[in-house]
Amino acid sequence: MVSKSYKASAPGSLMLFGEHAVLHGKHAIVAAVNHYIHVELVPRADRNIKITSSEFNEQLVALDKFAITKPYNYVLVAIKQYLKKITCGFDLKIKSDFPANIGFGSSAAVTVATLEVLALWLEGKSPDLMGLYRQAVKVVLLAHGVGSGADVAASVFGGVIAYQMKPVKIQRLNVKLPLVAVYSGYKTPTFEVIAKVEKERSRSPALFACLYNAIDCCVKNAIVAIKKNDLVRLGQLMNIHQGLQDALSVNDSILAELIFALRAMPNIYGAKISGAGLGDCVIGLGKIALNTFPQNNAQKKLGIKQIDVAVSRVGFTYVW
Repeated sequence: MVSKSYKASAPGSLMLFGEHAVLHGKHAIVAAVNHYIHVELVPRADRNIKITSSEFNEQLVALDKFAITKPYNYVLVAIKQYLKKITCGFDLKIKSDFPANIGFGSSAAVTVATLEVLALWLEGKSPDLMGLYRQAVKVVLLAHGVGSGADVAASVFGGVIAYQMKPVKIQRLNVKLPLVAVYSGYKTPTFEVIAKVEKERSRSPALFACLYNAIDCCVKNAIVAIKKNDLVRLGQLMNIHQGLQDALSVNDSILAELIFALRAMPNIYGAKISGAGLGDCVIGLGKIALNTFPQNNAQKKLGIKQIDVAVSRVGFTYVW
């Protein structure tokens, strides 16, 4: 007898505005993107969980000796939320449209998709959107220790979202922004960048409070510009926001080179770092030809590459 399978997909995401300040109650803007993580759950007859992935090696976990280990810590923490309801093992197959190290919110996306297939299997229904969001944020915090939940919101709700962590506010902005993403060729772990910024904040708390207020002002103005579909103004705000990210010390020479290269292009309204910084992606507002980056052999050697990207209007989807 063939076991029933449960499938879910969740989009990755890009932070557009509000990095770091969002962790301190300020507003942010995040976009779901058209690169997805797909998860399929198939029950087994034994008591083993077999996790296979297009990104990492296969891992076998016994239900009776359940332990959370990397690289599947987000997935295993998600499974742990349902452990008391699980009576048999299962195969969990994970396929990703994008590498885990490029800053597309892979941890949030795989968490959302995994929680969704578990709910379909064990509860016979998909959770409500806010319920899934809150559950996924809990998992990410347990697995990682820090996070705003903005990437989770994008993976659950889709589209372009105005977001606030405390108190939680999630507002979908009904637009489809033209975006360009350029991967810098390297990544500094998010928790390391956050720790670096927080260390600097502890030395100058009043100054950083002003920086975060300025970022918040940028975000609020950007929300207005998005609602008006004013790309010129939105690009200007991106550039201002980048200056504030420079002040947080999350920029470097490689990222700066990519940002200024994008800004010099006629169809780009603005450009900035997306995410925590010190690696991952630089984003531009507008459109450029495919394969514009890498621009030279030096960039090619660094692993810099352009990623074709568009806003995903939908969040997670499922089949059962």
